[in-house]
Amino acid sequence: MAMINCEDCDQPISNKADSCLHCGCPVALNHSATKQKINSAWGAVSRSKTPINLFAIAMMCCSSVLGLSATQINSPTALIAFTYTLHVFMAVTGMFFVTILFCRKGVYHPDDLAKAKRDGITNELGADRPLLAAVLIVMMLSAYAVYQASAAERQPLLSTQSQSTVTATD
Repeated sequence: MAMINCEDCDQPISNKADSCLHCGCPVALNHSATKQKINSAWGAVSRSKTPINLFAIAMMCCSSVLGLSATQINSPTALIAFTYTLHVFMAVTGMFFVTILFCRKGVYHPDDLAKAKRDGITNELGADRPLLAAVLIVMMLSAYAVYQASAAERQPLLSTQSQSTVTATD
């Protein structure tokens, strides 16, 4: 058994240990194939499971599905369904960004926050304000409800126009 220094905290640890006793960092692997896999781009993404990374992956998937769906619109009803799907997509995106704006610690993985705390970096992120985030989200949803209520007043006009469009195309 030999003693090596941890890559993160530089404390002495056994080379047979799975992770550092001081900071929890995994000990470098000796197998080059496994090490290469971990150092690949996908390895980096899969290791850093922070909320912002997971959300970015989810947004790319949703954007792909919405992009494909946009090519399948062939009727006024499909256009209305697609429009509401976009509304939901934008609402979720807006809520996430408001949450991240006012709850900054949610961006980081708990292990990263623990390491920052050990290193003495605690006040750099500022105070979280989840109540303010919740109020803004409620305001966003209320504004959307007002928009939908005003759109319902215009709905007879829209349905008459779309009905005449369907009749004209038949």
